[in-house]
Amino acid sequence: MKQHSAPRRATLFFLAGCAGVLTAGMALVAAAGLSAPGSQVSTRPALPVYSALGAESANVLFWPEQIWEERDKAENGVFFWEEASGEFAAPWLAFFDWGWGLGDAAAPGDVYIASPPEGNCLYVRNIRFLDTPPQIAGLATPNATQQYMTADFAAGSRNGGLAVSCLVWADDGYQYLPDDWQETAVQRCREELLYLFNLSNDDQRLQLYQRLNSVLTPRPWALENVSFPFEPLEIDWQELGCYQLDDMLAQLQGLVCSAQYNSLALYSRDGWQDPGESWGKLYNHQPLYADPMPGEMEMARVLADLDLDVQIVPLEKQVMILFSWYGGNFAVYYDPVLDCFSGYALQQ
Repeated sequence: MKQHSAPRRATLFFLAGCAGVLTAGMALVAAAGLSAPGSQVSTRPALPVYSALGAESANVLFWPEQIWEERDKAENGVFFWEEASGEFAAPWLAFFDWGWGLGDAAAPGDVYIASPPEGNCLYVRNIRFLDTPPQIAGLATPNATQQYMTADFAAGSRNGGLAVSCLVWADDGYQYLPDDWQETAVQRCREELLYLFNLSNDDQRLQLYQRLNSVLTPRPWALENVSFPFEPLEIDWQELGCYQLDDMLAQLQGLVCSAQYNSLALYSRDGWQDPGESWGKLYNHQPLYADPMPGEMEMARVLADLDLDVQIVPLEKQVMILFSWYGGNFAVYYDPVLDCFSGYALQQ
């Protein structure tokens, strides 16, 4: 059962103190006496975001990736599967609107399996493909060039719960990022969240909104070709996993729509505004008439009322936005080189 009070306090504390933390840099919040967060995403409560944000980087992993990190341990043995092709990861890339297999140097990746005591895992490593980072209609962006990217895919099931991660990176360029790239990327993610929840009118920050609007829209055909060459995982997917995925995304869609609705109800100076019809998607973004515009504290109130925990966690190369609620966890990853939200992970 999810413990409600601690994550809610963590979210309130974080969002209220974001500006101060980032102004001081990405230094540890030592004065608060806070310990570093655990590295594995829990299936229920959110991680303590104020600790994660206070660090220069965090190693926050969904469950299958945690098994991969611990693969040297005998009980978590990971084995290379020479006969299997990594092309089955293609639908999961396409689910996040990435192309597949373009270019002479494209590679489907190498396949590995693991059967830890608590479940089964399957991995594809070193996927390489050619594509153009997703563009936003009407916005000029410098990343609108076709380029090679690398991806890692992982899927696992344990105790009847599904976990998937599909992470995409640029082939090169991270060594040229400025020293303050994390601070800049975290601020970018914060602005994207404000727009997502209809607390900002900055149309330059609609990328997260558009990406989630696509992913959270019921599209059963998007993953209709999903299959796993690893029989235990294939059985789990067909019997339960595909339904869990639909249910998780529907839950998160409902929470985000509720946040959009509540923002208009609470913070429009002209009183309640009609958010319009969602038709199975997120609500269309509505101009918010407010002076001054809402910020982190107002976002904290909206999220706390819905029991939705949202964390911004800087990682080694990217920044994670982690949504946690009673039904699971869903993360999207902002890549500073590709200048887009490039990957995702989910876990029940």
